Amino acid sequence: MRPEEHSFRGPHGETIVYDVHRPEGDLRGVVVIAHGLAEHGRRYGHVAQRLVDAGYLVAIPDHVGHGRSGGKRMRLRRFSEFTGDLDTVIAHVSDDALPTYLIGHSMGGCIALDYALDHQDVLDGLILSGAAVLPGDDLSPLAIKIAPVLGKIAPGLPTTALSSASISRDPAVVAAYDADPLVTRGKIPAGLAGAMISAMQSFPERLPSLQLPVLVMHGSADALTDPRGSELVDRLAGSEDKTLVIYDDLFHEIFNEPEQDVVLDEVVSWLVAHTRVK
Repeated sequence: MRPEEHSFRGPHGETIVYDVHRPEGDLRGVVVIAHGLAEHGRRYGHVAQRLVDAGYLVAIPDHVGHGRSGGKRMRLRRFSEFTGDLDTVIAHVSDDALPTYLIGHSMGGCIALDYALDHQDVLDGLILSGAAVLPGDDLSPLAIKIAPVLGKIAPGLPTTALSSASISRDPAVVAAYDADPLVTRGKIPAGLAGAMISAMQSFPERLPSLQLPVLVMHGSADALTDPRGSELVDRLAGSEDKTLVIYDDLFHEIFNEPEQDVVLDEVVSWLVAHTRVK
C-alpha cells in the first residue's frame, strides 16, 4: 500500500512534506520517524512496513531543506526549525486515545532527543538509532568550540562531507543511496553543523530530566556517529526504563544492514512491550 502524502507550510515559510502509512484494522499506536542528514523519509519505507504490520500508524516527514520538502539543501537558521516541524507532524497524526512514539536516526536522533527533552508530555517513548549525540573524533576541541559561532557568521560555508561507504556493509544499499535523486550531495553547511553541535552540547545537562522509556541502538562499527553518544544517553537519562543495544560490527544505518531484520524485531518487540491503551 502506498503511503498518503501530506504537506504543510512551516513558520519558516517552506513547505514540509510527510508520508503517513496506515495499517488496516485497529491501531496500537502512532510512530513518527525523524530521518538523518542529507537523506529523506522514503528511505524508511521498509521500517514503516514492519511497524504497520504490527498495528502502528507511521508518519515520516522530510526535514526542511531535505528530500521533497522546501528550503535550500541542508540549510537552516536555527535547530528549532527541525523540532518545530516535527511538533506539527506529531500534532497532525497523534490521537489522545493512542500512545505516540518517536524514532530518530543519526541527525534525526539528535532532533528527536532535543524534541523529546522539551515535549515529554506528548510522547510515550523514544527510540534512537545511531543518534548524533557527540561530535565526531575528526573535530578538534577548537573546531567544536567555534562551530556554533561560525555557523551564525557564515551559515553557508561548506565544512565536511559524509562518506556513503560508511552507511552500510550492504553494497546494494550504498549504490541505491548514491543513485537516489532525493539524497543531497556535498559538504555540510556550517549553519547546520553549528546548530547540531550546539544541540549536542546541551544534552549532558538536560538528559537527567528525560523520564520517557527509551531504547538506544547503535552499530559498534559506526564511523559517522559515535557509539559513545548512545552510551552517554543510557548513562545520563533520568528514566528508570532505558535499554541500550550495541550491535557488534554493524555500520551507521542499522535499519539497512544485512542484519536489519534482527534490529527491526528489536524495535517492534520494544514498542509492543511498551504499548498501553490510554
